[in-house]
Amino acid sequence: MMKIIKIETLEIELSGQCGIASWRPVFVRIHTDAGITGMGEVGLAYGTGTPAAAPMIRIIGERLVLGRDPNDTETIWEHMLRRSFWAEGGGPVVFGAMSAIDAALWDIKGKAAGLPVHRLLGAETPLPLRCYASQMQFGWEDISVLKNSPSEYRDTAQTARAQGYDCVKVSPIYVAPDGQRARNRGVFTPEFRKLARARMEAVRDGVGPDADIILELNSLTSTAGALQLAELFSDLGILFMEEPTHSNSPEAFVKVSSRSPIPLATGERLYTRWGFLPYLQAGSIDMIQPDMGLVGGVSEGIKIAHLAHAFDVGFQAHICGSPLATAIALQVEAAIPNLEIHEHHTFALKSCNRDLFEEDLQPVNGHLAVPTAPGFGMTLRKDAEKRMEISEVSLA
Repeated sequence: MMKIIKIETLEIELSGQCGIASWRPVFVRIHTDAGITGMGEVGLAYGTGTPAAAPMIRIIGERLVLGRDPNDTETIWEHMLRRSFWAEGGGPVVFGAMSAIDAALWDIKGKAAGLPVHRLLGAETPLPLRCYASQMQFGWEDISVLKNSPSEYRDTAQTARAQGYDCVKVSPIYVAPDGQRARNRGVFTPEFRKLARARMEAVRDGVGPDADIILELNSLTSTAGALQLAELFSDLGILFMEEPTHSNSPEAFVKVSSRSPIPLATGERLYTRWGFLPYLQAGSIDMIQPDMGLVGGVSEGIKIAHLAHAFDVGFQAHICGSPLATAIALQVEAAIPNLEIHEHHTFALKSCNRDLFEEDLQPVNGHLAVPTAPGFGMTLRKDAEKRMEISEVSLA
């Protein structure tokens, strides 16, 4: 049997580069006595939880993972959940650390077997997956810039459409009339509704009648505000309305779903199968969006996908991380029966992000091929590693 002998955390500060205000990817690299290594990523590249992620990986790794066989992913996952004590209560830091560790173990298993992870999960390699261009309000170029005027939204949508995407995602309320980030909670004024409507009409005009639009709300809206927007945009052919309410309120989600003319999606701030179950049981969700770097990793992501499938609900991984996060999500999406579409975030276009790995996972004509190299098929660039803050725990 193999044995885990060292666990490293790797962090790189990229905030301010390529127009991204807050961006600090956090990785784990697990070493075995067989000389095989695997990498995983925490889904906290942005936000206030990022500094806590690497220390949590090292704590969990040292206490609960070192010395174990990386093939024992189920046993190790359950051990991390139960023996950490706090993981049973949830939260992005502890589950983010568990997710990264679990992913790294699957990377090792794939490399040891000479197979991509989706083949280990029992699936044949699919045709390239349909993608949507995500977060149009930040633009669709190398530098992230908040878009304000309807004409800018139209131009951005046209750019994505010209690249072959037949689905885009946009928040028409993220940017305030002054061009700064908006602070929304509650109902919207007639003036702001008019601006939001103009932006969405521009997006529809930009992508044309034969493309889908996902309405992004980022949990910024109350139930009343979300229902205002659902009615306001009901004639624009919206595929899903994402995160219309706070993720800690399944009851509010039920309220919106019972009255919204637009199907609902959520999941990037839910953790493990137990976080998704109330939404599925209530029949209030039409597509789940778990983040493989937060939800519990590959081991738990597969369980959640199959749980949703039992409720006839579709799946789309939430992806806002490095190219490794994209690769991990692709392997899970390739192995499930209820995949709806793949998210390609505008941050995935940025050179500061693309330059972290040798492999550049970019869609062609709106479709992205699933890597078939062993494990996740990703190689950290040496020049990127030299810029990272690296810490480790190891067997004595």
